[in-house]
Amino acid sequence: MTTLDERHGEGARDGDGHRGEIALGQVEAYGPAPVPSAVVPLGRPGSELPRIVGSKAANLARAAGAGLPVLPGFVIPHRTGGDVIDMVALRRAWHELSDGGTRPLVVRSSSPQEDTEESSLAGRFDSVLDVRGWRDFLAAVQRVLDSAERPDGSTAPMPVLVQPMLAARVGGVMFGADPVAGRADRMLVSAVRGGPDSLVGGARTGTGYWLGTHGRLLRTEAAGTADEAWPQSSTGTRPESASTGPLLTRAELFRLARLARRVRKVFGGPQDVEFGFDADGRLWLFQSRPITAMAARPARGARLLGPGPVAETLPEQLAPLEEDLWVAPMARGLAAALDIGGTAPRRLLRSVPVVRTVSGRAAADLRLLGTVPPRHRWLALLNPAPGARRLGAAWRVGRLAAALPGLATDLVADVDRRLAEIPSPTTLSGTALAAELRWTRRVLVSLHAQEALAGALLHEPPRSRTAAGTALTALTEARARGVPDDQVTAADPVVLALTAPSLGGRGRLSNAALPPTDDLSSAALAIHAAPFVRAAQPGTNTPSTTNTPSPAGTTTTPTTAKASSAALPPREALRLRVRWVQ
Repeated sequence: MTTLDERHGEGARDGDGHRGEIALGQVEAYGPAPVPSAVVPLGRPGSELPRIVGSKAANLARAAGAGLPVLPGFVIPHRTGGDVIDMVALRRAWHELSDGGTRPLVVRSSSPQEDTEESSLAGRFDSVLDVRGWRDFLAAVQRVLDSAERPDGSTAPMPVLVQPMLAARVGGVMFGADPVAGRADRMLVSAVRGGPDSLVGGARTGTGYWLGTHGRLLRTEAAGTADEAWPQSSTGTRPESASTGPLLTRAELFRLARLARRVRKVFGGPQDVEFGFDADGRLWLFQSRPITAMAARPARGARLLGPGPVAETLPEQLAPLEEDLWVAPMARGLAAALDIGGTAPRRLLRSVPVVRTVSGRAAADLRLLGTVPPRHRWLALLNPAPGARRLGAAWRVGRLAAALPGLATDLVADVDRRLAEIPSPTTLSGTALAAELRWTRRVLVSLHAQEALAGALLHEPPRSRTAAGTALTALTEARARGVPDDQVTAADPVVLALTAPSLGGRGRLSNAALPPTDDLSSAALAIHAAPFVRAAQPGTNTPSTTNTPSPAGTTTTPTTAKASSAALPPREALRLRVRWVQ
């Protein structure tokens, strides 16, 4: 590993060149490079080459060459093999930068492997601050070199950057683009009193400022922690006394935005910048590196997809056949409901599916469903089209709200009748099975449309019965009777409400402890005993048999006279039929 010759302490003099050497051991090479000088001042030709001075110093040298406010300094280049450095040049550079040892310095790592486009490696290597005196300077350099040792035993190339220590009034981090939203027209500033290192290291939370491209303040977010403790800064900054005034003024925010634009122009893209304002109000650039975690910016007009409300119906990854049987009818049904309610343009509903699959999982257009706000709220308020659509649909919605319970009851009865007539799929011919599948696609469109309208138009009491609660009661009773789980759905198909639809086999029931039956509403038992037996009503032909085929082709025996789909509210009854049809 790299070591310093400890013989050269405070007694070393400029004339002791034959004794003043830094012995460098074997270090991993980082590409071919010319043999560097003992020290490379920032701004000197060659100081912009990362393979010689490292990424951090090269970026600062490039910024300084472009006229950006960079502190002076020098770099001890990375060397390979048994190369030695003349101590005369190193001591002369230290003497000039520290003003004869009276000015404190900061000794920083500048590995070519940090501050790159692929990874910043922030905090991976050491930096030593407030370095005073020649002996302490040599020890600080050795500490930085020692931090180049990797966990696997290898050693990273490690040039060492030396700069003066700056007393900063305010410091922080500035992103030339919003890395979370992926917006290049936004800048994000996080600032604290003192230098930026306590912010970068996570010791303090900074005050956040969201800026426009030219420094217009868009939003401010106060710091979550107080600034009573200030760790010293490894970027060469020391905090001044606290002030009760604003952390950053509008003028300083404009200056930061201007610096971000200049840095972006120099490096060809938005940068992650560390900065500081000194006691005289001068702005300094401590570090510049590429933003490594920039989110992808959606294309203009891109759709915002997410699981949203469809995840409750289709929570798991779907096979291609399941997508065709279940997702397409759901998209058509929700589009019909949105069209009836006038909440989306008909032209858009015809051209853009409300629900689609992404890698086999159902995803809804969240803006069409209204689960996320529009991109431009003020423009949406000024747009007369939504109001006109709702006005045109008002008469339909008003009449539909009164008729929807009856429509839902009729649809539930029709579905129950048809399901009761379907024999076991194993006994169906290919033609008959295809006909039944076509029916399921048609009826799912109606079920999804009415279920969405019922959720939007019908008021249900807060403690109304649900299909899931009824299913839990049925499962508890079945297990109490000793019915195996693989036979529960044949005896009580309402339990299907607790499982995800799948063509690969029956859904697995949870082994978690269920609540006692007494804890659930006794009225919730009304549906689970015989879900496909219609209640006797005047003017209808009710089957006289007590054994009604279930969707799986098995026999369901009703255990109570209350068995009726009317025991659930319309929306829950429709939702349960969706699961049965699936």
